[in-house]
Amino acid sequence: MANDWSTQLLRSLLFAPGNHPRKVAKVGSFGADALVLDLEDAVAVGEKEPTRAAVRSALPTYERGLVMVRINGLQTGLALADLEAIVCPMLDAVLVPKVEEAAMLREIDAALARFEVREGIAVGTIRVLPQIETARGVLKVDEIALQAPKRVHTLIFGMADFTADLGIDLTPDGTEILYARSRVVVAARAAGLARPIDGPYLLTLHDHAGLVEDCRRARQLGFQGKVVIYPPHVAPVNQAFSALSDEELKRLQEIVTAFEAAEAAGSASIQVNGVFVDYPIYKRALHKLGVAGVTRRE
Repeated sequence: MANDWSTQLLRSLLFAPGNHPRKVAKVGSFGADALVLDLEDAVAVGEKEPTRAAVRSALPTYERGLVMVRINGLQTGLALADLEAIVCPMLDAVLVPKVEEAAMLREIDAALARFEVREGIAVGTIRVLPQIETARGVLKVDEIALQAPKRVHTLIFGMADFTADLGIDLTPDGTEILYARSRVVVAARAAGLARPIDGPYLLTLHDHAGLVEDCRRARQLGFQGKVVIYPPHVAPVNQAFSALSDEELKRLQEIVTAFEAAEAAGSASIQVNGVFVDYPIYKRALHKLGVAGVTRRE
């Protein structure tokens, strides 16, 4: 059955190198919302072509989570051959690295359509998540998002390549990437795309507190989840992007209950515990409850 992308949670996208059979076999066991088999940075240049067949063979083996593949960038000359090798009914989405022009996505869209027809898949079924990870990509992100083909679900911010492109180092508070992160969020939402995905936590793999704080910061900026490259990060990332404190849960439920009662009585502008509530506030409360897996009537 086709995925309902309008409600799909993408709190965690867990990567596995496509040329590591053990990691490919285990990537589906960590509870990530999406699994990403990588043909790009995690695979040495000499192994990229033979890795395609291994990735294609692995696609039908996963029992849960969306299944995605990150292809090589169009700039490498490998992208279209990657798509030709991996497109099949078990592929949910493709990640496209280093997108810097809207025309790149049109080329990917056309190639996917050809291979979907070959496989008997409805055109547009396989979604695309472009990675914005260079200075030029950030500069052009508005155009990329606004002109994106319909199959583009949202954007991913690639902080590792972005900081390398600028020649800067990441710091714990992420001040040096705040501008780029914010540009990606605003561009995605202005274009009507789903909330974007933030890049992975790169500073110290075993710094749980730092990971949680980075997730909190990304969530506050408007990201819905993060790329994950270290499996033990999946659970805390999922928790950070969906959990509500008891106080916040109570506050949101009170907003929803009071607003729905007021709306039924003909009013759509009320105060709840001294806070002004109208449709945008009500819808935000519903969204946060939904992400946390809480029904509105609990």
